[in-house]
Amino acid sequence: MTTTAGFLVLQLLTAQASGPDAATLERTAAVESARLEQSPDDADALYRLGTSFLALNTPKKAVEPLTKLVELAPDLVPPKLALARALRLSGDAEKARTVLDTAIAAFPEDSTLRAERGLLARVLDEVDVAISQYSVASELSPKDAELRFNLGEALQRAGRTDDAVESYREALKLDTKLNVARVNLGKALAEKGLNGEAKDVLREATREKPGDAEAHYNLGVILMRENDLGGAIAEYQQAIAAEPKHARAHNNLGVALNEKGDPRKATESFLKAIAADPKYAEAHFNLGLAYFQLGDNVRATKSFEKALVLEPRRASGPYTQLGHLYLAQGKKKQAVAAFQKAIEKSVEDGKQTPEAYQGLARAYLGLGKPDDAVATLKTAVDAFPKDASARAAYGDALKAKGDWDGAIAQYEAGVELSPTTESRLALADAYAKKRVSAKAKPLYEALLKEEPGNHVAQLGLADLLMAMGDYVAAEGVLKPKEGEEPDTAALARLGIVHSRRGRPDLAVTELEAVVARDPAQLEARAELGFIYLRGGDGAKAKKTLTGVLAVDPHHALGLLYLGHTLYQQGNAKEAEKSFRKSAQEDPSFAEPYNALGQLLEAAKRTDEAKQAYETAVKLQPDHEDARAALKRMATAAAPAP
Repeated sequence: MTTTAGFLVLQLLTAQASGPDAATLERTAAVESARLEQSPDDADALYRLGTSFLALNTPKKAVEPLTKLVELAPDLVPPKLALARALRLSGDAEKARTVLDTAIAAFPEDSTLRAERGLLARVLDEVDVAISQYSVASELSPKDAELRFNLGEALQRAGRTDDAVESYREALKLDTKLNVARVNLGKALAEKGLNGEAKDVLREATREKPGDAEAHYNLGVILMRENDLGGAIAEYQQAIAAEPKHARAHNNLGVALNEKGDPRKATESFLKAIAADPKYAEAHFNLGLAYFQLGDNVRATKSFEKALVLEPRRASGPYTQLGHLYLAQGKKKQAVAAFQKAIEKSVEDGKQTPEAYQGLARAYLGLGKPDDAVATLKTAVDAFPKDASARAAYGDALKAKGDWDGAIAQYEAGVELSPTTESRLALADAYAKKRVSAKAKPLYEALLKEEPGNHVAQLGLADLLMAMGDYVAAEGVLKPKEGEEPDTAALARLGIVHSRRGRPDLAVTELEAVVARDPAQLEARAELGFIYLRGGDGAKAKKTLTGVLAVDPHHALGLLYLGHTLYQQGNAKEAEKSFRKSAQEDPSFAEPYNALGQLLEAAKRTDEAKQAYETAVKLQPDHEDARAALKRMATAAAPAP
């Protein structure tokens, strides 16, 4: 199964201009070689010979003439650039780096040198260097779309997805035909979880270039994530039609077929993936799984062993990897067995790691066994107290169980061990869900100060401000910069803010656009339902809110608004149930208790109403309606003078 990391395979753009055919190039090389026998220092002949060898894909032959040319003409840039390229393609990256760094020091404003250095940095896995060089090159050549694309690719590899998205968009503004930028933009949007936008972009890529295998492949990956197996299969097949040896498409087609219950056809796809790329370890693993399902244990074992030979890092825990694959395919019970075996084996060989424990916990959570997940991760934390990832996973399990205090303690410990952006975001989110705004807000603000483009932190802060009732500040956080288009997640929140600031017309337009584009935005759908209710269309409100709860029966806001709808329609009994369930699903949410108090007060159930209002004020001390209700009830209960 292609993992999330495997899904986002970053591409390098190389401009392939049409040029002389191989025969012409070989004649040129022969002519220039003969010329150099007569005039060894002929600079033009050295350059033409070296570049001919490069064009013939024989870079090692190009190194000697280009090295001599650089010695003869130290003040020229093209020979240095060609030599660096020849060294890189010959596998001598260190010499290429020396040539380029020296050349850049002498010619700091030459964008071609910096572009080649960025490419070399990628070969050397120097991600920060690649970003730096492509950034400067883009500033030096602001109209070069390919440089913008390569900068985006480097940013994406570094995990700076928001910046990568911006760079890809800039590249497409400069060259609308640069389809590879469009494909990578789609992948980056998917990486951010913006599947609706990602699909739109990738479909545009397939229209722009119908035979773009990568566009079809990545569209298939998103559809498979959404469990649209039929759609995914169709896209993988189109990718294969465009590129018959597209190993990843064959592999994922096999996974999709297997998910549809056809392991035999899946086996055929995995074999084609391996034929296209014999060193594709993941395809060997998936082939093993398919053989295993078909009862062919001998072939399954051989496939797993081959995968482990190809990826030795798996050798310390093949059962762990098998467990991950089972999890990725939704086979949670098999995953539990694999991870348990991995833990057993790791104890035997003394090579324990937190990974198997974390995998086992995820499998338990998938099976709806949070207690088993918590127990497993407590064991992991006890065994690896200094492992931040174990702490984070333990926190996630406690959160799933509803133990926010325990989760916060683990996230805090994890941040102390490794204050990464991810760990701090998890802690800020936990504080926010617990309504500890005094701690959540500074965390979000600090993250945004360090990374102004951190979309997750921006949305988290906006959600917190909305929960605090500070809609003006939330709107300020969400408001797009001039010329910037808000994505669906931000637009959904803006619609909610406008709704709660008494701007229903503006909110309806925004929220309906969001829901049409991405129905998975449940908060937006719930708020839209409530606007329909306030506008007097109870039937439409109920239909909308029922749709939200059909997707997520535990959606606290949907339950709250459905309660209001039912109450307005005269069904107080069901409304009370909905309010109580909303409070149960989010015990730190004050509003369901306030709504429940209003319902109980109207029903003359005074003591229960008072208790509900008091709970609302306890959860949200500045809740004006609940405080006013308690004051009103106290005045009514006071003896007459």
